[in-house]
Amino acid sequence: MQKLPTVIRPIMRTRLVTLPNLITLANLLCGTLGIVSMVSLQSAEALRTAFVLTMAAAVFDFLDGFAARLTGQYSAVGAQLDSLADMVSFAVLPTLVAMKVYYLTGGHGAWSAVLLLIALCGALRLARFNVSDDRGTEFRGLPVPACALLVGAAGWFASGRIGLPAAGWVQWFVLAAGAALALLMVSSVRMFSLKFAGFGWRGNEVRYVFLAVSLVIVAVAGVPGVGLAVVLYILYSLAVRAACRRRK
Repeated sequence: MQKLPTVIRPIMRTRLVTLPNLITLANLLCGTLGIVSMVSLQSAEALRTAFVLTMAAAVFDFLDGFAARLTGQYSAVGAQLDSLADMVSFAVLPTLVAMKVYYLTGGHGAWSAVLLLIALCGALRLARFNVSDDRGTEFRGLPVPACALLVGAAGWFASGRIGLPAAGWVQWFVLAAGAALALLMVSSVRMFSLKFAGFGWRGNEVRYVFLAVSLVIVAVAGVPGVGLAVVLYILYSLAVRAACRRRK
């Protein structure tokens, strides 16, 4: 039998079924089911289901990296699979949610195409992450899961107001907010990572404070508080960037 090229043989020996990869596939499954819900369920139920599945996908996205570090099962296949899953769950799904919210708030016509920037910039953000060294305490640009959670929370909020008249400016705000989130994903704004350096306080001060404040916001505001926590995350990062510029 003819021998395989040496470049192909190591790839074939790579284990596809590992614990981190299974968790990543759970992330992908959540995103896929969210997309299905957007086209098969009624508006209110679809938006709520999409948000729940986005939350679940975000949890799995965190756990697959944790499982990889715990088991030492890192692989190039796992890294590529992670990006593919994130593209579905945190770029394509929030694009559909944003478009649904746009139309439910009185939007019409081809202006909804502006919201396709979420998927396009999400893809660019993931590609840049794959070839960069953003693996430490900071990210460059808004992480795609944060964008998806904010859009999903907005969808949940909008689901409770279906049938109520919306002000004429709301649909334009949805377009502007979607474009702003898309541009933030491909921006150079440094944003802190929620990956903990151990469990101690030192080195994790910002993360612990942010999580504590976020829990309070969610406890007070309910589900939409998840979106408010993401807004806080963005505002903090922008404030830090502005302060650094002033120092320079």
